[in-house]
Amino acid sequence: MKPIKIKNIAEAVSGTLVWGDGEAEVTSVVTDSREAGAGVLFVPIIGERVDAHRFIPEVLEKGAACVFSSQAADTEAYSHDAKGACIYVKDTLRALQDFAGWYRAQFALPVIGITGSVGKTTTKEMIGAVLERKYETLKTIRNLNSQIGVALMMFHLEETTEMAVFEMGISMPGEMDRLVEIAKPSTAVMTNIGVSHIGNLGSRENICAEKGKILMRFGKDGRLYVCGNGDLKELSKANIPYGKCQGNCETIYYGTEKDCLYYGDNIHTDGTGQTFTFHYPEGEEDIELSVMGAHNVNNAIVALALALQYDVPLSEAKKALKAYQPIAMRGVVKEVAGVHIIDDTYNASPDSVNSNLDALFDYSGKGKKVAVLADVLELGERSRELHEEMGAFILAEMEKGKKLSLLVTVGEMAEYISRYVANRTDIPVIHCRDNKAAAEAVRKHMTAGDWILVKGSRGMHMDEVVEQLTKE
Repeated sequence: MKPIKIKNIAEAVSGTLVWGDGEAEVTSVVTDSREAGAGVLFVPIIGERVDAHRFIPEVLEKGAACVFSSQAADTEAYSHDAKGACIYVKDTLRALQDFAGWYRAQFALPVIGITGSVGKTTTKEMIGAVLERKYETLKTIRNLNSQIGVALMMFHLEETTEMAVFEMGISMPGEMDRLVEIAKPSTAVMTNIGVSHIGNLGSRENICAEKGKILMRFGKDGRLYVCGNGDLKELSKANIPYGKCQGNCETIYYGTEKDCLYYGDNIHTDGTGQTFTFHYPEGEEDIELSVMGAHNVNNAIVALALALQYDVPLSEAKKALKAYQPIAMRGVVKEVAGVHIIDDTYNASPDSVNSNLDALFDYSGKGKKVAVLADVLELGERSRELHEEMGAFILAEMEKGKKLSLLVTVGEMAEYISRYVANRTDIPVIHCRDNKAAAEAVRKHMTAGDWILVKGSRGMHMDEVVEQLTKE
């Protein structure tokens, strides 16, 4: 973050400098009091369980340069002999977002926004890997893709940054409007429209409309890349709110279907990776990936399309994609005693569960294929139906010759997956009361050469199962 004077911050957020030196500078922004120190602006967020205003005295003692506060009485109490500076605001979250948007506006650079029901992180990582071959590129760190996270990401922009790739995740109506005001993407990618957060948004049509707002701040060169597989073309054409776009809203479809402008075919797996042919208007290229799954082919295709848009040589883009490896809890393969554990425990949706199950059979060897699945959360009234549909997918895969050796489930909703499969197939099924029991059940059956997929929503803490299975 480039240094910003405290008086300029107060002006940017329409706040009041209660005490402190307005000429002093802030060099970083945090919402976690444990990260406070010299040069820091601490923004106390009022959460469901904790109001972080209580940490203001602590962060000031640590040497924080400035704090926001929305609590006038407490602000007055702190002011006596207080260190640092304090800016009074009506709403600390809104002030954080306003400051982030103001700070982002100080930089004239291309920003690529990534939205979609699944695949945002992998797509962001692949796009970032490709762009880094030519540009100083900032990409979303960890899981900073929310109303707070996107705001905090803006402060990682530096004078040397040439490109930025930001994940923009939403779960409620209206959230994308705010994220767009903060990040101001000039290009965007919509990876998929599934049923994640359908309990909050109501329908895939509503999800598409909300995520489609990512194009609202496009300028004269605006481009929206949309995965065009299945019904996504029709869904996007009917529901993306093009009328809200302030600039050019060119839509470009990518995927594995030949009527997409950028598409891949001739997909082959070799047990450790896969190859495909990338088709684009000027020609075609053979591409190698070191990760499995058709969903990763889609992610690579849009990364290649953006390489072409931003003049990254395809030879360099190909090298970047060949070298790409998944980040923690996003399909990382861990090996212990010859058993391969596929850790995809960061989060889950019905679509991503099915994609991972499909990819499970691409891995090499004759060992057993085992799936450990937990609840997919935030599906609302359709939760039972959607979990049963995951069971139906397992049945459909079996009919194609892709038969699980064992299915283990955890959670109230995931039991509907196991019931569906148990009632219609001879696949061995075990439903467990908790993650410890699930790990114990798998341990009893696993042998060298097996491939074990572990998947579930973040709130189900399936990383605990991976931790147990990977203990020597």
